[in-house]
Amino acid sequence: MKRVPVGPSFRAQRVHAAIVGQIAACVARGVRVVHYSVQHDHLHLLVEADDKKEAARRLQLLFSRIAFAVNRVSHRHGSLFRDRHHRRALSSPSETRNVLVYLFFNARKHDIQHGRATNASFELDPMTSAPWFDAWHPVARPPPEAFARARAPRASPPTATPRTWMASEGWLRAGGPIAFHECPAIPRFLHR
Repeated sequence: MKRVPVGPSFRAQRVHAAIVGQIAACVARGVRVVHYSVQHDHLHLLVEADDKKEAARRLQLLFSRIAFAVNRVSHRHGSLFRDRHHRRALSSPSETRNVLVYLFFNARKHDIQHGRATNASFELDPMTSAPWFDAWHPVARPPPEAFARARAPRASPPTATPRTWMASEGWLRAGGPIAFHECPAIPRFLHR
């Protein structure tokens, strides 16, 4: 979901905390956000739902709560999101694995693309659900201290445990656990 052009950076600490707080609150109310990535001006969410109507209804609740919370911490009012969300059903293990890599390493990819890569580009991104992800490659996983740093503001995961086969284990058939050094390609459906 992309924000309006004059909105606050979603990666600003207070704004990010407000967004993740609302994700956690909605997860507690039954919205199954299993992974997320907060970028400067948009969000990526991996959400499970039993049907399209349920997904639309629950995402509407989530986005309205996020807009209210972000406007509050940014001392602004009015529309936050530029347009409706773009929904895409994931239909294969490889597509799902690619989306997970994209969610966890999107900021790294942009840093490399734009010549801004620093050591921080190769840290565990605290603006994603990666710090609570538990299927890292056993040899190529983030160092233990990276988890503590990235999880610091929140003791428990703000996301739901995946229930569907595709999101919980199916994606493993398409290349196995995710290695920390991976860098995503841009999936065709995310080109804009």
